[in-house]
Amino acid sequence: MSVLTLPEGFVVGDGSSARATAKSGWQRFGWLTALLVGSMLILVFLAVTKAPTSSTPLSINNAEPAGTKAVAEILRNRGVTVSETGSLSEARSRLGGDGTLVIASYAYLDEAQIDSILGWTGPVIWLAPEEYDLPLIDSRLTYSWAGDRASVLPQCTLDAARRAEQITTEGQRVSLTRETALATTCYVDGFGSGVLVQFERDGASPMTVIGAPSFMTNADLALEGDAALALNLLGTRDHVAWYVGTLFDTSTLTGNGEGVTLRAPAWTNTAILALALTFLIAALWRGRRMGPLVTEPLPVVVPGSEATRGRARLYRRGRASGHASAALRAGAARRLSTRLGLGPHSTPTEIVTAVSTATGRESAVTHELLYGPPPRDESAMLDLVRRLDALESEVDPT
Repeated sequence: MSVLTLPEGFVVGDGSSARATAKSGWQRFGWLTALLVGSMLILVFLAVTKAPTSSTPLSINNAEPAGTKAVAEILRNRGVTVSETGSLSEARSRLGGDGTLVIASYAYLDEAQIDSILGWTGPVIWLAPEEYDLPLIDSRLTYSWAGDRASVLPQCTLDAARRAEQITTEGQRVSLTRETALATTCYVDGFGSGVLVQFERDGASPMTVIGAPSFMTNADLALEGDAALALNLLGTRDHVAWYVGTLFDTSTLTGNGEGVTLRAPAWTNTAILALALTFLIAALWRGRRMGPLVTEPLPVVVPGSEATRGRARLYRRGRASGHASAALRAGAARRLSTRLGLGPHSTPTEIVTAVSTATGRESAVTHELLYGPPPRDESAMLDLVRRLDALESEVDPT
């Protein structure tokens, strides 16, 4: 085995070892790597440990008062499969052969989507649909006034309402512009508007339009017959597809999955919060720490005349004639009051009077010179300088 002997001073490569290179790289980018790894660990932990939730009103994943999680859990305990979907094509796959389709919330539905919903032969339940969609659902539908929270009786022959009897609800009422034997309005007020309208359909299950669905919410479900009415309407089939759509859903109920649905996963808010906290921690860690101002001695001593000329150039460049004239007048007034034996807190009137007495000038002329308006242009500024210099010379000729 031969041994290679390098001459003195000879360096292989850049002279650094792998360990030294790694150490240098860690010192430069190690904090960023640790930050990213920590963020990913926090994100994974929160995504795995936190159950999907929602703050959307009438969502079955929303446990807040405006949500409908309670009624979904009761239905599941009774053997009904309840699933929330964000697209109509997905809802079709959850409905089975004759499941109940609930249109709980959406950002926009076009005419083709509404037609596909109306073509579903199983039960269809609309929860407070948008007013501009009412004519597309049925030309006779319209909204009336929004009712306050009150207990109301069915006043109709609908079995689901008669078994539930009295309920407590609030919100907008729905009515028909003309009566028909195939439509039943329940929980009607004195003006003919009701909480819900149910339509009989040829060859299909009934369709129900609910104007005031608050009786289904977590806040009101335990009141009077609210739960009974909700279960009577929703629990007639083994499957319930709960549609909470977005603006990006372009699919139809009969489209066999076409269309694009862009929905953020349930852990999106958690991810955003984790990234925001990580960014804040990084900013506090790596950011500049702003402490009290520290004064430092100047490296050179600048003569006063040079500083004055520099300041004058700045005023001239910025066309700040007002500031420049104010500085000149203030300096002249201060020197004049000192020469005339006045105190540092003398008023303009006292200074003008003393200067006028010493020079024989009129007080108005002296006041205009020391406290008048700023000059209009550069020539007026030069004239002001000459007049101030002359005034000081009159007070102290030396």
